[in-house]
Amino acid sequence: MSNLLRVQIQESDLSRRVLSPLVEDLDEDAENRPPILEYLPDLEKDEIVGNEKQSEENNEDSLNNNEIQEDGFLDADDDNVSDDDEYFTEDSISIHTDPDDYDTDLEIDTESLLNPKTTDHDTTGKTKYIKKCFDLGINPVSYFVKNLENKELKLRFHGLGAESVKAISFPLETNTNIEILNLEGNGIDSLGARCLCRVLRENLFLTEVVLSENKIGTEGAISICQFLKSNRNLLKVDMTANEIGDPAGQSFSEVLKGNQTLKELILANNRLEETSARFLREGIQENDRLEMLDLSWNHFKTTGAVAIAEGLQENVGLKKFRFQMAGLAKAGSEAMMKALKHNRTLRELDISFNRIPVEGAAFLANGLKENDVLQYLKVGNNPFESEGAMVILEAVEANENSAIKYMDFSNMLVKTEFATIEERLKEQRKLRIKHEGILPEMHPKNGTYARLSAFRRDPIETFKKYAEFSGVNLHDVFNGGHRLRLDANEFKDLIRGSGIDIPDQQLTVLIRTLDVDGFINYNRILDENESESPISPESRSASVVSFSSDKSEKSVSSARRRTSSTDTVSTDGGNKPKSAKNKAKKKEKKKK
Repeated sequence: MSNLLRVQIQESDLSRRVLSPLVEDLDEDAENRPPILEYLPDLEKDEIVGNEKQSEENNEDSLNNNEIQEDGFLDADDDNVSDDDEYFTEDSISIHTDPDDYDTDLEIDTESLLNPKTTDHDTTGKTKYIKKCFDLGINPVSYFVKNLENKELKLRFHGLGAESVKAISFPLETNTNIEILNLEGNGIDSLGARCLCRVLRENLFLTEVVLSENKIGTEGAISICQFLKSNRNLLKVDMTANEIGDPAGQSFSEVLKGNQTLKELILANNRLEETSARFLREGIQENDRLEMLDLSWNHFKTTGAVAIAEGLQENVGLKKFRFQMAGLAKAGSEAMMKALKHNRTLRELDISFNRIPVEGAAFLANGLKENDVLQYLKVGNNPFESEGAMVILEAVEANENSAIKYMDFSNMLVKTEFATIEERLKEQRKLRIKHEGILPEMHPKNGTYARLSAFRRDPIETFKKYAEFSGVNLHDVFNGGHRLRLDANEFKDLIRGSGIDIPDQQLTVLIRTLDVDGFINYNRILDENESESPISPESRSASVVSFSSDKSEKSVSSARRRTSSTDTVSTDGGNKPKSAKNKAKKKEKKKK
């Protein structure tokens, strides 16, 4: 019991210390003041006192469980002791409070309000796409899922089928991140195009859609046009190589009339024909917002090309117009001349591969004399050759207000005078011109420019004529123990040493034709030469006449005399030419 008395004494001392003021703070009014709580219980000391009580209860035989229960106390074990017992005791008057243990209505999660979680509303459409793939029984495209948050989605040549296109259309309807959608080369058919129509209708964030090299077809194109007419966010649509037929021309014309935001429309390499051209003429005339139109490599003929050019005459918005392989010819060139005179906005014109003759080049030149806005002109791969190129360049030089910066005469040889004007304009106006090379100067045996231009079309055959004219046997030139593979310099030295009189420009073209990985494959000349039948003196003289100039009759007659004299000399000497030997053999066979 001594221990119990000691504990009670300690508790009474503790209460006295808590309730009694400190001695140092006594003053005159201390008696009238209420008691002040200036001491907080020491938790460590309370724990010691509690442990001493527990040990005393275990050691005391007089205390048992029944007595404790009669006094109104619970049977407390170590496991049943709550944390509150450490803070609330019989004699303790302090209350432990923790503000974190209470929730009030005044607490507001400002972070969640200012920065809501993206999972609350999926703006990318990932969840919707994966669920749709599961419903359709197809595998999701991982690349598509990873790039749904990017500004540009390039899903090119992924082999999407009809079901995959249907699946990707659902998240694209609500996606707010993607602005450029590229689905080039995915085999999208007319059904897939209809699925994409929902995207064009619902998504207001897309600005560029590329659907080139698919199989949308005429029906799919008409479906897309229905939504393009009223679309207000797309700036560029590319439908190159989609097998779009002539009936879709009217739908595209309605798009040009109704759409007020589209800047670029690419319909190259499709199957648009004359009917489409008539409808497109009206659309081009009325549209003043479109800046770039590409109708290259369709099935237009001269009539359709003229209709398109007429639409270009009244257009006031186009800056770039590509019209390759459209069959302009002479009549279309005349219509394009009027467009160059009246159009005040066109900056770039590409009319390559259009069968424009020399007369057509003259029409274009007349238009360029009055045009002061066009900057880039591409007229390469047309049959007007050097004569037409010269006429066009002279027109540009004559127009002091011309804005031309670049001209393309691809696959054409030009005259020396052309090169002189080119250098002058390059210094004065910074004009850049692309062409194949410069024709050599006139020579009696070289013929006219038209015949020299034939060398560009068939260099090997024309080179053989040069060899015949020079009296050189090509077998003797190339079978003289030379290596089978020669570089360009060795081949050039070999030709010069053989005595074949060929201009440097044409020899360069021949080297390019025979070049294989940096070496000259001259076997092509010998193989083609062996496949031909033996040449008789008459045919040889005829070839000389056709290759030489029309005005050099004296040189032709002298060449004939040389060939006849050599035949007679060789016959007298016993070494007959091949033609004479063949005739002798035929006579011997007849006698037998």
